[in-house]
Amino acid sequence: MTTAPPPTTIFVVDDESGIRATLARFLTRLGYRAIEAEHGAQALERQAIERPAAMLCDVLMPEVTGVELVPKALAHDPDVAIIMLTAVDRPGTAVECLRLGARDYLIKPVDLDELRISLEAALRLRQLEIERRDLERWLAAEVTGRTHDLEERLTAVEGVALDLLAAAPGSRLAETAVERLAQALDMTADAIRAEIARRR
Repeated sequence: MTTAPPPTTIFVVDDESGIRATLARFLTRLGYRAIEAEHGAQALERQAIERPAAMLCDVLMPEVTGVELVPKALAHDPDVAIIMLTAVDRPGTAVECLRLGARDYLIKPVDLDELRISLEAALRLRQLEIERRDLERWLAAEVTGRTHDLEERLTAVEGVALDLLAAAPGSRLAETAVERLAQALDMTADAIRAEIARRR
């Protein structure tokens, strides 16, 4: 029996309890695991434990503002998707939050359909970036492994080539060198002999 994956954890960071509760209920209905934080400092304290995939974050909060929270949260986890929520429509603030790494910026009162679409898009982008980074690591490991294998083969071929140059045709040393060269190149010994005869 296949076990269902745990729900995606979303932080709701806002100093207004009513807004936190409303957003948390909405996220729960969508199938997410919603965790509330009263301010940025509390969110940072719990981030390392809860490992949220995303944060819905108010801009104006005591202690640590939303603008201050963005780079600090991303320093803990570069993959966390942050969506800013604010009642104050200030383009400069929006640009600053996006520059610092937030994924989106929504104006309160938040349209829940707009929030759902924004959150889904941010989570998809987050997953694509994680998969891209994993693929790059795998490719780097493959290149390293194949390069090492190629270097070993070239070293073996060089050694065999020197033996062939030093050996008289038909001698036991030449035959041994042909067999070793066939192994190094994954070719048949007959094909190696034919090529050597043709070149001589």
